[in-house]
Amino acid sequence: MPASQRGFPRARRVAHLLQTEIAAILPQLHGLQVEGLLPSITEVELAPDMRWARVHFALMDGPGRARMVTAELDRQAGQIRQILGRRLALRRIPPLHFTYDARFDRDAEMARLLSSLPPAAEEDAST
Repeated sequence: MPASQRGFPRARRVAHLLQTEIAAILPQLHGLQVEGLLPSITEVELAPDMRWARVHFALMDGPGRARMVTAELDRQAGQIRQILGRRLALRRIPPLHFTYDARFDRDAEMARLLSSLPPAAEEDAST
């Protein structure tokens, strides 16, 4: 095994490859750009036996379209798998399950809340 691949299991390499390729495929699909920005693929979780893949995505315009985009991605999952099958030298492309990644929404909300706090009072120098 090449030194560059030690400590980086095959499932993690394939998950990263799927993340990159799915992100490249999304602009080619019809139906995702109808109302807003394309989803960003944030992570791909791959089963250890590579029998399924959970594809996490985020929306730059917030969670308002999450259900609609999830449904559209699930509807087009078969087409995405076919394109991946032509692009990648993998024996089997796992079924894809799309999930909205709300981590970025929580992070943005936390930043908004923190910025709305009053500045901390400076401690009295005499103590």
